[in-house]
Amino acid sequence: MVQDIDIELVNNQQQRLPCVLVLDASYSMQGSRIEQLNAGLKIFEEQVKGDETASERVQIMVIRCGGSVSIEHDWVDAESFDAPKLEAAGGTPLGIGVELAAAKIEERKEDYRNAGVNYLKPWVFIISDGEPNDDEWELKADKFKQAELDGKFTTFAVGVEDADLGCLNRFSQRDSMMLRGIEFTKLFIWLSKSVRVASKRSTDNEQTQLPPVDWSTV
Repeated sequence: MVQDIDIELVNNQQQRLPCVLVLDASYSMQGSRIEQLNAGLKIFEEQVKGDETASERVQIMVIRCGGSVSIEHDWVDAESFDAPKLEAAGGTPLGIGVELAAAKIEERKEDYRNAGVNYLKPWVFIISDGEPNDDEWELKADKFKQAELDGKFTTFAVGVEDADLGCLNRFSQRDSMMLRGIEFTKLFIWLSKSVRVASKRSTDNEQTQLPPVDWSTV
C-alpha cells in the first residue's frame, strides 16, 4: 500500500544507490578525531547535494557506534541529507553496527521493490579507530563479510590512527585502508566523488572508476 512506502520513493522514481556510513564514535574518538569526522560529514553533505544526479539518486543512512548503536540519520535522498553531529562516548560495538546496517539494507531493498524503484548494489563505509569490543563481534563480522561475498553490498573499511587493520579486514573482502593522520576532509571528499560517479551508472555491471586515494597511508 502507498502509505507504507517512503514518500521520497513515490515522488522520485529514479534509480537509487544506497550508502550506509557505519561510524565509530567511541570514547577514543574524542577531541580532534570526532571534530574532524563531523567536519568531514558536513563536507560530504555539501558535495553530494551539489551534484544534480547524486542528490536525487544517492540515499544515505548514518549508523553511530559508540557505547551503543544508533541510527543517527535514517534513509534519505542526498538532497535532503543533513549531516549529524556525533559525540564520542563508550566502547566500539562494531559487530552490532554492521549487523544493523545489513538488516537495514535488506529492508530498503524491499522498499525499492514495493515502490517499483530500481537500485544499484548498496555501499557500506566503515570508519573506526580501534578494535570492536562487543560480544561475538567476530561472528557478526564473518556473517557480514559473507553477505558481501554473496553480493548483498560492497564494503569499504577505513582505519583511523593506530586502528587494528587486521580486525577491520574481518568485515570486508577488500583490504582495509589506513587514514593518514586525521584527514577526514580528504576522505569524505573522496567518498562524495566516489558515490557521485557510481550513482551515474545504469547497472552494477558498468565499471566504476573511483577517484585516486589521497588520504591513505596504505
